[in-house]
Amino acid sequence: MIHVVAIPVAYRWLITFAFIALIIVFSITPGRDQAGDSVFVWLVVNATAPIQKLMHFVCYAAVAVLWAWTLEAVEPRLLRLLLALALTVGLGATLEWYQTQVPGRFGTLADAILNAVGAVVGVIIAILVL
Repeated sequence: MIHVVAIPVAYRWLITFAFIALIIVFSITPGRDQAGDSVFVWLVVNATAPIQKLMHFVCYAAVAVLWAWTLEAVEPRLLRLLLALALTVGLGATLEWYQTQVPGRFGTLADAILNAVGAVVGVIIAILVL
């Protein structure tokens, strides 16, 4: 196990929720490029499919690690890891469903599965690092 820098629990929650908020904003941003849109919207609209898939995987792996880190006080460890996995997979599935309601976005089962695979990898990383 690697020793992770001790950060107060309140800051862990803040970091975790801030990262999740960023994912939510990216996920619910309309997928249509319109005059006057921000650079942020332009990035969402113009990201290539491989980059989008990579971001699904990486972001959901990171969320799982963050949840495992934030919930460090939850014992036993297996329960903490299962909670991290459930919260992350739930977030990914919910956002994929919600994207079906956002103009220019398409929630897909393939992306939900990719989010879940990222979450599993994140939990494995948490096992090794935390």
